Amino acid sequence: MRVLVGIVGYRNLRDFSAPFAILEQLEATPPGQDVLLEDVSYNPIAVVQWLESEPPDARFGRVVFVAAVGRGRPAGTVTSWRWDAVLPSDADVQQAVAEAVTGIISLENTLVIAGYFKALPSEVVVVEIEPLDHAFGAEMSPDVQAAIEPACARVLELAQRRDALQQLPPLPLPRRDYQKTGGRW
Repeated sequence: MRVLVGIVGYRNLRDFSAPFAILEQLEATPPGQDVLLEDVSYNPIAVVQWLESEPPDARFGRVVFVAAVGRGRPAGTVTSWRWDAVLPSDADVQQAVAEAVTGIISLENTLVIAGYFKALPSEVVVVEIEPLDHAFGAEMSPDVQAAIEPACARVLELAQRRDALQQLPPLPLPRRDYQKTGGRW
């Protein structure tokens, strides 16, 4: 089974660049021929088109998305969850598409749009690092820097071992809080 490890994030935004540090570390010791490491930090519609362009017999059986997402946990916390593939309302899907068109890079938008267009396999897992600092720059905070190696180990485990995936309960997308985030996830 082919597995995609898809990095979603922004470069040069300190802790929000953590997924790229994970990508670089994983590329140093490639995880095997059936695991593709890819930066998918671009328009989710283009990600859908790329996934759909794969020949049917070569499509991915599992996707592991990696992102730095602020959810109020302690900085550097590594969390993994399996997406239940339940989509939000049509209005929220349309909002995700509108945000994607304007250049917003978001893990949730990628999940919603790729899920809506049925471009994802049934096995979709997310590994998140809780960021602290989102200022411009290359240096990560110490807590996030310390989380890179454990996050790499978790990504590899989820990419290579089916039993690791099965231990994760399926979870829905986090709800949007329009009051606090201006409509973002």
